[in-house]
Amino acid sequence: MRGRKTRIEATERQAVAYTRVSRCEQVENGHSLEAQDRRLRAYAEGTGKALHDVYCDAGISAGSLKRPDLQRLLTAVRDGSISAVLVTKLDRLSRNLGDLLTLVKLFEKHDVTLVSASESIDTSTAAGQMMLQLLGVFAQFERGRASERIKDVLGDRRAQRKSYSRNTPFGYRRDGDRLVENPEQQAALAEARTMHEKGASLRQIAARMTELEVRTNNGGVAWYPRTVQQVLGSLIAQEAAAPACNPI
Repeated sequence: MRGRKTRIEATERQAVAYTRVSRCEQVENGHSLEAQDRRLRAYAEGTGKALHDVYCDAGISAGSLKRPDLQRLLTAVRDGSISAVLVTKLDRLSRNLGDLLTLVKLFEKHDVTLVSASESIDTSTAAGQMMLQLLGVFAQFERGRASERIKDVLGDRRAQRKSYSRNTPFGYRRDGDRLVENPEQQAALAEARTMHEKGASLRQIAARMTELEVRTNNGGVAWYPRTVQQVLGSLIAQEAAAPACNPI
């Protein structure tokens, strides 16, 4: 079933509705397009809004904002012809909180009110604005948590000397998913670190590594200051991730 849209021409800014279902939702959960349409028209009438258009994406998931009628709706928002967007639930617009907040910012920029009938959210009111601000706080919290989880996983893999990216860190070679020390590179790494601690510049260290003819993990013989900086930075990260020894 393809997306459809009912349009009534108007010369002023309009209140519109947006409906969406995926096929499984339409069959299993009663979120049919017709039910959403009826709910939003009744809500608009009850709140004194004149509902002019219904934008509809049928059989399309909310995993992406690239939906035909949603894109047409956003074009109308940018054109300044929309005053309010009504949905039965916020997840009709998007199930992704980041995408939802992107839409909210766009609506705010163009002075468009977002109304969710089921969740009693109306951004034209202080309470509705507060609810969306709370959503933003939770989104920021979740991004921070995701970042922490990634750091914890990478730190654990570094501590266990397991491969944690496609690139093998200098000083090691791969053995399955584990990292095994490369003696020649470890010796060069130790000398580079000693030079760094004694105040040698990155350029001086690079010249010494080139002189020793130690190949990088990309197979190169010539070393550059940026290469030394990356190698030393990786070494510091590995040491930071290593478990501390508790004295007995």
